[in-house]
Amino acid sequence: MTNNPGDQAPLTKHRQEDWDETHEAYLLEHVPGLNDHYAAQQRAFLQIEEDAPARHPDPTPEDIAAAAAAEAALPSRKRTEAQLRRGFVPLAVHLPNEVKRSRKRFVQRHQRAWNRTNPTPLTWELERTLTAAFMRMYRQ
Repeated sequence: MTNNPGDQAPLTKHRQEDWDETHEAYLLEHVPGLNDHYAAQQRAFLQIEEDAPARHPDPTPEDIAAAAAAEAALPSRKRTEAQLRRGFVPLAVHLPNEVKRSRKRFVQRHQRAWNRTNPTPLTWELERTLTAAFMRMYRQ
């Protein structure tokens, strides 16, 4: 054990991990449909992540060259505004990063939409009740 009360001893960390695993198993056992919900959620989220690259493909060198040409054709003030907006990062670096952000937004938006349309059978009231029952059982 350390002298710093903020640090947990390794034994305490393992006990916390064991408690977390046991608590999760208890909830899965006592909430009908929770295991099926988690499985369906996992399948849906994997499908969303597989769809993201198709919706937001990586820019090709031709795409980057076309964006650079389009930017070069802008009037000086507009070109400077565009460069300022991206922090003067070259288009060859900016466009792939923008695609990554777009993919991430796509995935998060669709995951939130799935969660809204498929609410979990484990409500916070039920979780609180089951956790209290688990704590009484676990401490004995």
